[in-house]
Amino acid sequence: MSVCSTCKSEGTRIRTIFSEDGQRDACPHCSPESFQKFTAPSDKKIWMGYEAHPNEYEKRYDKDGVYYVHKPEYRAEQEQRLRQETDDERDARVRAEANKRANRRTNALDAIELAAALGRAEEIAAWLVQPGETN
Repeated sequence: MSVCSTCKSEGTRIRTIFSEDGQRDACPHCSPESFQKFTAPSDKKIWMGYEAHPNEYEKRYDKDGVYYVHKPEYRAEQEQRLRQETDDERDARVRAEANKRANRRTNALDAIELAAALGRAEEIAAWLVQPGETN
């Protein structure tokens, strides 16, 4: 253990900083900004495929060089995970089913509703048939 000459605290991580006006000690207590964890840009890289899961791929060679192929069981596991619905999807489905049960229509359209629906359909059809205007 060493003692920091700046703040007199005891620790194992003490640095001596040399400058034009002399030297001084720095430790995590008196100079925490100089002891922040160093991260290289490659540490923040997103690892994918064979780099992230090397045991789940087979290394193969061809005339162009090396390439990697999923092991069949790993591919099947990943596809099975993709087919499963997520919690959000399940909640949305349950809400939609409850809404459908609560608000579904069990009677045929009456004359007024049928006329309104046909009028709206004719309006949309007329809009689709008219030639497009150019500016």
